[in-house]
Order: sequence, then C-alpha cells, then structure tokens
Amino acid sequence: MRPWIGTAVLLALFALGCGGSSVRWRSSWSSPYSRFSSEARAEFAAARKLLDAGQRLDARRALAELALREPTNLEVGAWLQDLESELLADGHDVFVETLSLADAPAPDVLRRVYSARKDSEPTVTSFVLAARAETDVLAAEILLEKALELDPTCAWAHYGRSHVLLMDRSRTDRWGQAGDALAQSLELDPGHLRARRLEAWMQAEEGSLDAATNNLLRWIEMTEGDPRVDRTSTVEAHLDLALLFLLDGEDRRAERLLDDLEGEVIGRARRLTLLVVARQEAGNELGALDAALRAQGAGSEAALPLVQEALLQELFLGNPEAAEERWRAVADLADETTNIADLVRGLRARVRLERAAAAEGEAEGPPGTAAGAPGADPSKPTPLEVRN
Repeated sequence: MRPWIGTAVLLALFALGCGGSSVRWRSSWSSPYSRFSSEARAEFAAARKLLDAGQRLDARRALAELALREPTNLEVGAWLQDLESELLADGHDVFVETLSLADAPAPDVLRRVYSARKDSEPTVTSFVLAARAETDVLAAEILLEKALELDPTCAWAHYGRSHVLLMDRSRTDRWGQAGDALAQSLELDPGHLRARRLEAWMQAEEGSLDAATNNLLRWIEMTEGDPRVDRTSTVEAHLDLALLFLLDGEDRRAERLLDDLEGEVIGRARRLTLLVVARQEAGNELGALDAALRAQGAGSEAALPLVQEALLQELFLGNPEAAEERWRAVADLADETTNIADLVRGLRARVRLERAAAAEGEAEGPPGTAAGAPGADPSKPTPLEVRN
C-alpha cells in the first residue's frame, strides 16, 4: 500500500512550513469527552482493526465494552453508535431493547434506543449521542442545548450544533450561526479532528480557498495513522484537496496528488473524474480521455456521480443551467435515501441551489461565492451530522 501522505501532499506541507498561512493546531488524546488512557487507546485501536478487517460484530462488542468502562468518551460512543447504525440497516439485532421494534426503520430504532438511554441517565454524553441519532433537526438542537446546559464547555455539543444549524433551512442566518458554533467548539478544543474537518469544508464553501487548503493539509498531516479517522475519510480528504488545487489553478499539483492514489478502490469514480479535469487543464488530452473511460464504470454511490457532473458543468464547462439541474437531482435524491453520505451531499446541493437563487434575487444563501468547495464528506454523517 502507498503511504497515506503521497508526494504531492508532502510537497504541499513542506511549502506551508516555509511561509504558508497554516493553522498550527495539534490533535490530542486527552481532550474532555474524548480522553484516552494508554490502555483505552490500545483497546480502541484494536477495535478499529477489527472493523477495518470487516469483523463488525466483534468490533461492536469491543467498542461496547470500552464504552461501558469509558462512559463519558464521546469518540468511543460515536464510533459505537455509527457501527450500530450500519448493523441495524443490514438487519442485525444489536439492541436487546429493540425486540419490540422489529418492524421499525433502522434510523427510528437507533433514535428510540438512544432517547431512552438519555431519559434514564441524563448526562452530557447521553444528550449528545441522542442528538446524533435524532432524525428531526429541532429535536436534535434541543438535546444539544440540554447538553450545554449541563456543561457549556463541551466542544462536542457545540460541534454538533454547527451541523444541526446547517441542516435547519428555516433559519435565515443558519450559516453564520453554524460558523459561530463551530468556532466555539474549536476554541474549547483546538485539536477536535471532526470540527477541524468541518472547518475546512465551510471555509471552502465561503470562498476562503487558501484557508481551506491550509487547514485540510494540516488535517491530513495530523491524522495520518490515527485510528480515530477511517481510511475512507482519509482518501476523501485527499480528493477534496485535489479539487481545491484545481480550483486554485494548480492543475499539475492536483494531478500528482490523484496519481498518488492510483489503485485505491475507495472513491475511484470521483478520483478518475477529477483526474479528467486535471489532465484536461494541464493539456494532457489523451490522459484525460483514458481517465474518462475508466470513470464511466467506476461509480457506485447514487449521488456522487451527480455531484461530480454538477461541479464539472458549473466550474469547467460554464453551463450553470445544467449544473443546477444536477444539484436539484442530488437534493431530491437526499430526500428519498437513508444513505448517510448522500444525505450530506444533499445538504451541499441545497447550499449551491440557495446561492444560485440568491444571485437571482429569489433568496439569501450562505456568504461567499466559492465554486466547487470540497464535498461534505469530511466525515461520514449521521442524518444530522457530518462526522470525521
């Protein structure tokens, strides 16, 4: 396997160290609500290896045992909850208390289980986890506010609020409020990996491409080999970085980064699509054609090909009408799916559509005019949260 930080990323990190405006934060294993002893850290890493090996039930047992011993650790709790969500969706009975909910949809089962746990033991951790499992935006926000009433310094609760606010389309200033909540989270815990990933995405959407690039590079540097970040998130961060390079006119830099991921199965369709653009912009027409032909049969996620096509129409083909049609298709798909990645892509599509409507005087969208910001896959999302 190739090292996670390829040549292009290493060169970019070196450039930042020689005068770039990077944010010099560091990750930590001792932050409140995600504090690991050396023993707990080893157990968590072992559980993650089980999960990476496809042994999901064994991984769930290991994470559940660790969560019992570390009941305030939201990193462990979030990983356990996300795994339970996947297992429920695949038909596994992972909760004893759900025997009476056999016919309920998986998201509803998860919500009801964590809501009941919150009722029986109302702690900061139980409120945050209940909010992550919520399928209603307002209910999730109320739960997070209750967590903050118990502890206003909980960075995880502020981070969760930023996601909920982004999803609440009824708010006129949801973008600004989400940014404020995220800033509070990072002030309390500068090394919060999930919040840092969301920060880079929001900066790109606001048009701050240099800041987004620097923060994403830092995130990649800080998370290499970290069991709190899965392989999919790492690859997607590299692909987001390649898109930022393209938007900044760094075509060959983007191509080198994408070439570093040659042979990687994760995100293959997206990588090849970006490679088409990089090679076209760099004047390598034959290479672009080769990448395009390979990309045709590589797509598997429902919304991802539509997102990439929308970006190409919008950014490189100068066809805003066709781009808007694709963004609407992405948003419509998100309304009909339970795929957590497609749900967040739907959020991204709505941001784009609101911005287009604002430009026509029909509505007011989020600030900035960034084109083609990286996808909101900084992490895998629950229905109301982008996770790292």
